[in-house]
Amino acid sequence: MIKANFTPMIESTTVPPHLLDTFRQTYPHQTPDIVARAPGRVNLLGGHVDVQEGLVLNIAIDREIWLAAAAGTDGHLEVYAADLGESATVALDQLDSHADVTGADLPRWAQYPAGVAWALRRRDLPLPGMAVAFTGNVIMRAGLSSSAAVEEAFAIAWQALSGWTLPPGELAQVGREAEREYMGLGTGIQDQFTALHGRRDHTLLIDCRTLDYQHIALPPQVRVVVCDTNTRRELVGSSYNTRAQDTHATVQIIRQDLPEVKTLRDVSPEQLAAFRPRLTESQFRRSRHMISEIARVRAGGEALAAGDTGTFGGLMNESYRSARDDYGSSSPALDAMWDAASQHPACLGARYSGGGEAGAVVALVEAHAVDNFIAATARRYARATGRDGALFPVDPADGAGVIR
Repeated sequence: MIKANFTPMIESTTVPPHLLDTFRQTYPHQTPDIVARAPGRVNLLGGHVDVQEGLVLNIAIDREIWLAAAAGTDGHLEVYAADLGESATVALDQLDSHADVTGADLPRWAQYPAGVAWALRRRDLPLPGMAVAFTGNVIMRAGLSSSAAVEEAFAIAWQALSGWTLPPGELAQVGREAEREYMGLGTGIQDQFTALHGRRDHTLLIDCRTLDYQHIALPPQVRVVVCDTNTRRELVGSSYNTRAQDTHATVQIIRQDLPEVKTLRDVSPEQLAAFRPRLTESQFRRSRHMISEIARVRAGGEALAAGDTGTFGGLMNESYRSARDDYGSSSPALDAMWDAASQHPACLGARYSGGGEAGAVVALVEAHAVDNFIAATARRYARATGRDGALFPVDPADGAGVIR
């Protein structure tokens, strides 16, 4: 694996044609200094294990967030979310209030860039005010990490305008702190790290303890298809944090006898079984998912490096069943989409991407059959649920960067 923090950010050259027009209409007396982009991601293996310092295997995808920004001198972050048609203005010296300049609570979407500013300022980094317009084609709240893409696009924009430089691994930590500490979400680091370290045509294997990583080529005979259930949930108000807390509680109980254990990554299946009488059923089952999932990622990385897409797909199916049966993070809609996808003979494997409970299933599909897979799976899902899904292929993309 490559040691953490040694990958330069990759520059892109494509600017969405409407972005600059949106910026000029929103801020008619300003000209953007930079345009930045950051990709979404899908999680092929390693669901939830980043919070226990496990291994994950992702791809950054060719669905992105783009922003245009102009530096300001008034100490304010002005943001226009073009896809929502909403704006917010935040005083950079009043971020702890979680309020805009009028004293109203910040809307949820604006807390992501505000949280990035908060995490950068606690590092004593100078931050100029910014006027920003942003847009994107990463579906929100579908498990494609639109929030991490927003965070990292803002982080690299501030970096470009401010003159300081943080390694990509540290910029990923900034995004994680925005979610965990500023917004109170029990998330890990895989989303932000993938947004910064993605590589075209490659998957990304991340060690979430050391932040070492490895790019593994995605074999050309397969493609990744996002199968969106068109159901949504917020991490806030869902059971996401509760499930993570169960696994943290397991670690604390085990540490009473085995103080060398830091996270569930350090616990074997046999050790977990020995502690079962001291755990609640949910603590045991959710921790069992974590431990088995870390093992699946190890096996999956080896299979993918060897071009064994059949084995890799089988591990994706095992991952879904474990998340559904042990971690308890599926939903009727996700189950219906997974069933529909798995019935197709060209589907090698599938699991959900993201936090679960709603959003998208991601499938590994033989490349020659993608169109047929999409049509057949969409029909099966609609028959089973009475709801239309949104299915589309995605390709591995480069990580975040400054376009101009």
